[in-house]
Amino acid sequence: MITAHAVLATLAFGFLFPVGGIMIRLASFPGLWWVHGLFQIFAYILYIAAFAIGVYMATNMRMLHLAHPTIGIILFVVLLFQPFLGFAHHFMFKKHSRRVVWSYGHIWLGRIAITLGIINGGLGLQLAQRTRAFAPSQGVIIGYAVAAGIVWLIYVASAIYGEVKRRRSSAKGDIMPPPSYDESHRHRHGHGRREKPQYA
Repeated sequence: MITAHAVLATLAFGFLFPVGGIMIRLASFPGLWWVHGLFQIFAYILYIAAFAIGVYMATNMRMLHLAHPTIGIILFVVLLFQPFLGFAHHFMFKKHSRRVVWSYGHIWLGRIAITLGIINGGLGLQLAQRTRAFAPSQGVIIGYAVAAGIVWLIYVASAIYGEVKRRRSSAKGDIMPPPSYDESHRHRHGHGRREKPQYA
């Protein structure tokens, strides 16, 4: 159960959530928004499974008050709002061609959650070592730290790149529509020119 919890949570926060965030900033193809959303929902489903196992173990071992399970519970609750904020962000951006309060909530909540989730993975490995219930080797801990650190740096770099690109486009007076879904949408925004879809 400990191994399953660790693997599922690591897949969610150490790979899938960050890759979904990187994708929305660096990729460009029709329907990108839907792919991003489905990708993140799949990651959340994996985390729900990891969360259920973790709460069960923490309850039986009387560890719910410790930092690792507490942060895990907070992340579970916070991420419940992300799909709704994401939909609001997308449709409000289509309507106003700019970010609104829902946009900043979705974007920054995601960034904080991914960062906190990666950190919490390290705390989980440390907790496993202290309890001796499952003692990961030092190599496993170092490997997680290096791999998760690299993924996080790429994620942050993609976020910075996306913000710089958006501000440059705004400074030039360009309208940045959300990812297009069909040819007619491109024609409406690009006046017949085939444009590379941008995200908010």
